[in-house]
Amino acid sequence: MRFGVVAIEFIPAVKRIVAGGIPDFSRISMVEIVREAAAIEHIQAIEIPMEIEHMVPGSLTPEVILELAELKDELGLSYTAHLPFWAIEMSSFNDYIRTGSVDSNVHSIRVVEDLEPEAYVLHSTGSLAAEYCRQGFSPGVDRLVQGYMNAFAMKSVEEIISKSEVNPRKLAIENIEFPFEFTREIVDEFNTSICFDTGHLLTKQCGDEPLSDFYRKHRDRITEIHLNDGLAEKNEAGGYQDHLALGTGDMPVRDFLLELVKDKFEGPLIFEMPYEDAIESLNTINSLVPEALQ
Repeated sequence: MRFGVVAIEFIPAVKRIVAGGIPDFSRISMVEIVREAAAIEHIQAIEIPMEIEHMVPGSLTPEVILELAELKDELGLSYTAHLPFWAIEMSSFNDYIRTGSVDSNVHSIRVVEDLEPEAYVLHSTGSLAAEYCRQGFSPGVDRLVQGYMNAFAMKSVEEIISKSEVNPRKLAIENIEFPFEFTREIVDEFNTSICFDTGHLLTKQCGDEPLSDFYRKHRDRITEIHLNDGLAEKNEAGGYQDHLALGTGDMPVRDFLLELVKDKFEGPLIFEMPYEDAIESLNTINSLVPEALQ
């Protein structure tokens, strides 16, 4: 099995940028960051968070992309790219916001296409759709609103494929805070793939079935897994407790990973968490299901 990490998370990025209370964007080098991530034992895949291009100007110039491509060959890595999702709303009924979100994703695909990512992870809905899911409408109204927003998301995905000319199977639509039954309609309509985020399911953001049931139901399209633990209970502030190190939440780690081993799952399993939590997760895997590291 092939494990990977996100090149850099938001908080670690801020810590690198800010020194003595003063931001210095030159402290971010994606080439150095990828080399550092690849040095972690058992890591073979790196996910590039495309928000970094907007957060840190100059972080993904054509010159940097060329260096990352050379690093890929040097270290025997594979890349995936997580398309932007902060302040992005593909399902917005405000067409200015929706089309801007589409254009942002198309731009990001073009920025990293020379890296030949295995997958472009995509959120087909965003925080606005998630907010509507929390409104507590009656079931009939709830489904009506969700279906309405999903129709806009479907239009957005169609436009991304058309404008970018990306192979639809390279788009891995993630299960996020939105009923996945609607998201699966987009997957089937446009022949895309799925990025299965285990923490999002464990925290019941997109459904309440067990991990293995979700995997078996959608295994025909799952090409990448965001492997993280989660707790069904929300924290004291009412937030989701996901993206935890394996073994610190509700995940049946051995049972789930053994299923992947037996199924010979070939896609990257990306730890969407800080490096120290990824290392803790790998140690847990080594202890509970060493077969997954062979």
